[in-house]
Amino acid sequence: MNKNNLGNTAISVSRAGFGVLALGKSHRALSDEEGSELLLYSLGRGIDFFDTAQYYHENSMMKAFVKKAQAQGYAREDYVICSKSLARDYASMTQAVDEALRGMGLECIDVFLMHEVRTGQLDERAGAWRALMDAKAAGKVRAIGLSTHHTDVAAAAAELEGCDCVFALLNVEAMGIRTGEAGGPGRNLPGYWLEDRPGTKEEMEAALNKCHEAGLGVFTFKALGGGNLTASYTEALKYAFSRPFTDSVMVGMSSEHEVDELLALVDGDLGEDFTPDVSGKRLTINHEDCVGCGSCMTACASQAISYAGDGLAEIDPIKCINCGYCAYACPVRAVIRV
Repeated sequence: MNKNNLGNTAISVSRAGFGVLALGKSHRALSDEEGSELLLYSLGRGIDFFDTAQYYHENSMMKAFVKKAQAQGYAREDYVICSKSLARDYASMTQAVDEALRGMGLECIDVFLMHEVRTGQLDERAGAWRALMDAKAAGKVRAIGLSTHHTDVAAAAAELEGCDCVFALLNVEAMGIRTGEAGGPGRNLPGYWLEDRPGTKEEMEAALNKCHEAGLGVFTFKALGGGNLTASYTEALKYAFSRPFTDSVMVGMSSEHEVDELLALVDGDLGEDFTPDVSGKRLTINHEDCVGCGSCMTACASQAISYAGDGLAEIDPIKCINCGYCAYACPVRAVIRV
């Protein structure tokens, strides 16, 4: 597979990356053995860029992968690992980096990000950013940056001191893209949400092109909208991979045939009429992302969604007709198809 440098860094990555979240407990719930074998299979097929995060709870799976790769003769520089943390202050981010190093059995993590930075948080999480800058200076990480769903945050990353790369949500339907302007349900959401509105893919493209021109590495996620665009597989992935500012596209996969299909598309060997089998997939709510705002319930004409005992949304599989309108309505992309 062709490779690109992540911006001005010395880190080279495959055009297609592997989003490890798809293997974890909120998605396919594969064991460490099963997940690490699939990651190793992907590495053998040419995918050498792997993304995880502190709150995915997959460090032990990554550690198993690292051990297996070493046993099969791969050098540490043969693959790139990205991790990230929702930490908001210096101490918590320092702890997150050290936890990842221990948990994955690594001496250095290639890329470490502030996870899911929302409008207004660059100032609020300044301590966490300083911790990442210090971790890089200490040799614990090679490159630092942020992940975001917000177009205004992605644009600001281009001018953020010390930022090497940005990991942003982008897909052909703009599912999950937000921007820090009034007009959406943000003011009604709990915690540190600010009022915002749905963003457009054109706004995110402009922000990421600004990052690219500033020398930042750019990689994107949710090309398939959390599985909701799988029926439009070819169109959705061709869009993601054809963006001129994008160095790599992270795709969540959970089987060898999904890896093979992705590589066939990237290599131009997948027919235009290819349609993946989605008959076994169902809509569900990831409670690690859901904030209980009720937007999905408003969008559901089948009345298949209600509040669970924990105050978060849940889908009744008997009533659900798999229309996917709830996924488009969700401001935090908690509705996934697995």
